[in-house]
Order: sequence, then structure tokens, then C-alpha cells
Amino acid sequence: MYINAHEHLSHYPTLQDGLRPDQITLANTMNEEDFLSTYSMRGDTVFVGYGIHPWEVTEETSLETIESFVKQADFIGEVGLDYLWAKDKKCYPKQREVFEHFVKLSKKHHKFLNIHTKDAEEDVLALLQKYPEATGIIHWYSGPLELVEDFLNLGYYFTISVDAGYSSLTDQLIDLVPLNRLLTETDGPGALEWVNGQIGSPDYIPVIIDYIAKRKGLSFNEVKEALYQNMVTLLKEYHLVNGPKNI
Repeated sequence: MYINAHEHLSHYPTLQDGLRPDQITLANTMNEEDFLSTYSMRGDTVFVGYGIHPWEVTEETSLETIESFVKQADFIGEVGLDYLWAKDKKCYPKQREVFEHFVKLSKKHHKFLNIHTKDAEEDVLALLQKYPEATGIIHWYSGPLELVEDFLNLGYYFTISVDAGYSSLTDQLIDLVPLNRLLTETDGPGALEWVNGQIGSPDYIPVIIDYIAKRKGLSFNEVKEALYQNMVTLLKEYHLVNGPKNI
């Protein structure tokens, strides 16, 4: 099985377009509407998260309904902080309030986190260090490499995304993160288009695996199997795999 640890099914022409039968998919959502439309795709190999993306946070964002959706979700995501693409600095305190609420609920309801950190890595780390019981996935990390060990020490996994082969920082991240803490992702069809102009799909995961394998001096199958075991370990820790399943 391949691993797509950060996907957005609603960004495709149809939800099914973001899935492969030979792939474990963590389908992140951006808001309540996105979650409700994506939830129908849940299955043995498709896990659906609920989150409010930092781009979606406004001064009017309410915390009142969040917990009811978290209870329904398999995990929490996409959540986090963004100080680059979210231009309204007045909303940064609200971003932090919303993110911290999700982290608290992660602990309360035993749901792992799928986290966005763009240009806010130090604040994300500081908040996560307040809640060491929480863990999960740091998605498409592009921040200071000196913080990576701190995230690893908290138990987080790192995804390698579609910029593998296009980013020297991602090269360094592949070198730095142990294989047993890596996962792969596509982040919807627009992510690859942003990188190289091509429309992305879940079919791109083997390309990322091949790049990781060459970078680490391992075989394709060694990396593929390691990523699979990493995903199963995380899912089992959060009681999302019980007994024989398709994965």
C-alpha cells in the first residue's frame, strides 16, 4: 500500500479522483462544509479529518461547534498556523486561539493532528510543547531545520510532498528525518501545479517514494514498506486499525 498522508479530496473534480485503491489516504478538510462533503468517502483505507485551515480563520470564527465535528472525525486536520499566505496579521491571535483549541481536543478525544506550519514554525512548536500528549503529522515542512529535532522529540512524523526533487530544503529534510518518521503526501491537485505546472494526482506518490529512496540510498520497496509501517503504527496508536483490514 502507498501512503498519502495529506490529501484534499474536495479539490479534485470528484472526490473519488483523489483516491487510489492501493493507497491509504488521510483526507484533510478546511472547514465544516468541506468535512461534511468529504465524510462520505470514509473507508478501510480512507480516513477523514476535520479542521479549520488557518486561511479560513477570521475574527468571527467560533469555537462552539468544533468539538462536535472532531468527535466524528478520524483525526484532526488540517489545522495550524500560517504567517505567510494569511496576510491579515490581525487574525494571527485568532489563528493561535483556534489551533490551540484543536490541540486540546486532540488530547481530550485521542485524535492525531495533521498540521500546517507555514512561516509560523516556532509558534507551532511552542504551542505543541505545551501539550506533549498530542502528536501526529507535520505537513510539507519548509521551516528552519534546527527545529526538526524538537518536533521529532514530540513524536511527530514529517511528510515529503510533491516538491521532492525541486527543493534543496526538502532534500535536507529527507536527509535529516529518520526513515521511520517519514510519510508521503500530494496535498491535492494544485500542489504539484504550484511546483512544476502539472496537475497533481494520487498517482504521484510513487514518484516521491522513488526520490526518497535515491536520496537515502535505499530501494524503492524498502522505502515504500517503511512508510506503510509508519502509517500503520500511527493509525494503531489512535485505535484506527483494529484487527485485519485492507491495509
